[in-house]
Formats: sequence, C-alpha cells, structure tokens
Amino acid sequence: MKIGLHYSFQVATNEHAQDVMQQGLEDIAAADRDGFSSVVFAEHHFLDDGWLPRPLQLAAAAAAVTKTMRVGTDIVVLALHHPVAVAEEAAVVDILSGGRFILGVGLGWIKNEFDGFGVPYKGRAAIYEQSLDIVKRLLKGETVSSAQGHYRFHGARIRPLPVNPNGVPLWMGALADPALPRIARMGDAWVMPPGTKLKDLVRQKSILTEARAAAGLPMFKEQPLRREAFVAETDEKAWELYAQGLRHEYGDVYRPLHPTYPGNDTLDNLRKWGEDVFVVGSPPTVADELRRYQAEIGATECLVRFQLPGVPRGAIRDCLLGFREVMSILNRD
Repeated sequence: MKIGLHYSFQVATNEHAQDVMQQGLEDIAAADRDGFSSVVFAEHHFLDDGWLPRPLQLAAAAAAVTKTMRVGTDIVVLALHHPVAVAEEAAVVDILSGGRFILGVGLGWIKNEFDGFGVPYKGRAAIYEQSLDIVKRLLKGETVSSAQGHYRFHGARIRPLPVNPNGVPLWMGALADPALPRIARMGDAWVMPPGTKLKDLVRQKSILTEARAAAGLPMFKEQPLRREAFVAETDEKAWELYAQGLRHEYGDVYRPLHPTYPGNDTLDNLRKWGEDVFVVGSPPTVADELRRYQAEIGATECLVRFQLPGVPRGAIRDCLLGFREVMSILNRD
C-alpha cells in the first residue's frame, strides 16, 4: 500500500497560519524525497481554527516544492464554486506539476458554508452533479455552455489544457450510501472517508462495486483511503501525542457527523471509540492496521493526516519519519 499525506493546515490558539503552512510545505518537500506517493488538501470555510479554504492554491504550492509526488485536493466542495473557474485552476495546477494533479471533489455538508457563498443548501446535490459534468467536459477540451442551473454561462473552454488530453483524475469523496451510485457513474475513484469504521467501509465498498458492475464498468484501479493516523515509538506514546488533535477534530469540527463521540473523551475512551477508525501506534502496529484495510477493502493508498491543532510540532516531524519506517515495513511484504 502506498502512503500519501492529507493537510488542512488548521492552527492552535498559540500558532499562526503562516508558520503552520510553511512548516507543512517543508515537510511535504521532505516527504517527496522520501517516497511518499501524494499530498492532498482539504477545503472548509469560516472555521475558527483557520482551516485554509483554498485547496487548489495549496496544491499549486506543493507542486512547486515537489518533483515526484502527486498533488491534489481532497476535497473541493464543488457546488460552492463556478465550475469553469475550478476547471481552469485544475488545468493550471496540472501543468505546473507536470501532469501530477488529482482533482478530488465532494458535495459538502456544512450549511453555513453554502450560506456564506450564496449557494442554496437544499439544491447543492443538483448543482454538484451538473458541475461535475461541466468540469469533466472542460478538462477534456470541450466548449461548454449552460443555460440552466445555478451557474449559467456560454461558450466556456479551457486554455491551456491539462498535460493529459483526457483531463485529470477525478476522485470523489462521500460519506453516505446514496452518493455511491453517482461516484460509480462519474468518478475515477472513491476516497473512502476517515471517520467511517472498517466494517461500514466493507459494506459501502460492496455497494460501489455493484453499482460499477451494473453500469458495465470495472472496479476502480485506484482505491484511496483517508485516515487520521499517527506514528511514534510505542502505541501508548503515539496516542498520548495525537489525542489532543483528535479531540479537536472529532469532538469539535466533525462532531455533527459523529454523535456517538464520547462526551468524556479521556484517552482510554478515545482509543475505544476510535477502534477501526484511527490508525495510531508504533510503526509495526500502523503497518499491521494498514494491511487490514488492504485485505478487507482493497485500499491501494492511505492518505494520512497527522498535522492537527494541539499536536506538538516536534512530534509531527518525528511522525513523518515514523511513516518512512511504516513504508519500509510494507515494502517488505
């Protein structure tokens, strides 16, 4: 299994976004030299922790400091943005990276983000699906007009085109079962979500596989998995260092998606709740966990996020080195 990186560049109260982003880009450049497969960036808006809202700009910055890693988004909340602008920016990043770009998109779930952009929340699914078709056609070089829907325009086309004349890989994120048939029809991969237990991913993977077969399509070659993950010398040390970041992310930011998150999130309770969700431990422990995901859901790549608010900076750097050891273990298989 390949190991990629996922960043959101959130900040703790005693940090500044400029420092966190600069340090992250330095780590990404090191990861490129160390053989990590990819780096992707997430999108959210208006959050107090400073979650950086423009993943395509971050992907362009990563393209400038890397040579071999793929760079991309996971995800662009597509309905919030004009599809012609998204397609243009995607083409530019793909050219800057020499054809290493992945466009990851998703529906979005936070209502105030749609309110802030003036996009109807209840209509977001229709806008999303229409924009998917538009972006795909534009990136293949077509001239596109749209006289209906939220975004209306005439005679749009992309110049210059991406490096690959067939466009760029379109990865799609989704949490809920109803989204899987749409991914089966329109995507190049489903990014399996970070907060979903393994047993539920197994069930959802079967839905996706059946939908692809019903459409006369083979299963996706790339099957990326998103996990919150952390490596340290021992399992206990890894949990101690990473716990505060998980408390912030799942006890606060993602709390609406996870109503079972423990109100008393002691380290023991957090570890119990996070079984088959978080991948945390020593290099051998993390490698064993990733082997399980590979065996049970066919994951080909794990996109790991370990830079979270509250996690000590030195531990983040050490974690990156720890994942080098994880990759070495996996490569021996």
